[in-house]
Amino acid sequence: MRYVTHIESSTGERYPADRPVVARGNETLEFRYDLARLAKESSREEFARGPSSLWRYSALLPVAAPERAVTLGEGWTPLLDAPTLAARTGVAQLWMKDEGRNPSGTFKDRGASVAISRYRELGVQTMMLNSSGNAGGSWSLYAARAGVTSVNLLPTDAQPSVLQHCRSTGQPTFFIEDWHQAGPTVARACELNGWLDVRTLKEPCRMEGKKTMGLEIAEQLGWQMPDAIVYPMGGGLGALAIYKAFDELLELGWISGRLPKLIITQYAGCAPLIKAFDEGRETCEAWGFIDIPPGGLKNPNPLGGPAVLQRIRATGGGAFAVSTRDAMDAVDEIAATEGLFPAPECATTLAALRQARSRGLVSATDRVLLMITGSGLKSIPSLPPAQVTTVREAAEIRIDR
Repeated sequence: MRYVTHIESSTGERYPADRPVVARGNETLEFRYDLARLAKESSREEFARGPSSLWRYSALLPVAAPERAVTLGEGWTPLLDAPTLAARTGVAQLWMKDEGRNPSGTFKDRGASVAISRYRELGVQTMMLNSSGNAGGSWSLYAARAGVTSVNLLPTDAQPSVLQHCRSTGQPTFFIEDWHQAGPTVARACELNGWLDVRTLKEPCRMEGKKTMGLEIAEQLGWQMPDAIVYPMGGGLGALAIYKAFDELLELGWISGRLPKLIITQYAGCAPLIKAFDEGRETCEAWGFIDIPPGGLKNPNPLGGPAVLQRIRATGGGAFAVSTRDAMDAVDEIAATEGLFPAPECATTLAALRQARSRGLVSATDRVLLMITGSGLKSIPSLPPAQVTTVREAAEIRIDR
């Protein structure tokens, strides 16, 4: 924390960084750093000598003692070249950032590691969040490792993989039937019990963990920027975190030039951000009936919506809704062409790239990065069943290709 100066609200108010701070109303909170001093005292090369985890960027994280961080080796996930899909989608180069390599199988581990590390330093014993699945499982694992408690509120269709993370760690877990009431229910439970509210964008530490995705992208691309990043959005925190990292790198002088176009994807059955973007609005309206597969992107009224809309427009990006069928087909296409097995929610990025390409938002000369935020292993019950032929002898084994 030697470069942290304060926590800043979207309303302009400043808070000290030595205590937990929870956002009020629709404000959001971000850590600020003395980047001028960091630029004088460190360098990109020094960061590159750090551990092969997100903790290589500890100077840009709000943890006082990173050597005692609550870690399972999260971060420094591979940036995979995807030449076959690049040719199929008609772009010059395509990369996939494989966040499924994180310990729980998703990018949620980044926020959990940094936030729980910091809150343990501050003496917090119990915290609570609502999660469509992956964050609940991730926070359960990291809370268990830290010796603290993470209370989870999940939808009734939460994935079995997540439920097993919660069950095996013994972290308190509850279902709620009306997902539209999940956020207010967590807020009230925290108020009644004196727990720390760690919902998406209600505290600033999660963003710091997730911004390491942006730091890694820059470093792995030789401190150059792609032309576009396609990101699957639930609450919007991950996209905002990546671009917060880019802003800080610009201020440090470690990258230069135009930031990538931000292209957002959501399922067509829960697309409040896409609807707001298409209608030219600055805020999202609460989505009604949610009709999407179990897993990520189940956020009917994302708190980060206004800020994400600003980022999309500032970068010349776009937003695209993807059907469940197209997402499932994209899972198979990514696996069959590049060997990566993504969760359906992040396979929406491939389907959205095709939409962006057909509308001229992405050109044939562009270099594009797809954020693969989780492993398909988390979503197996939601995927089409495998069709396998049973044989009795070798002569029956034939293939057409």
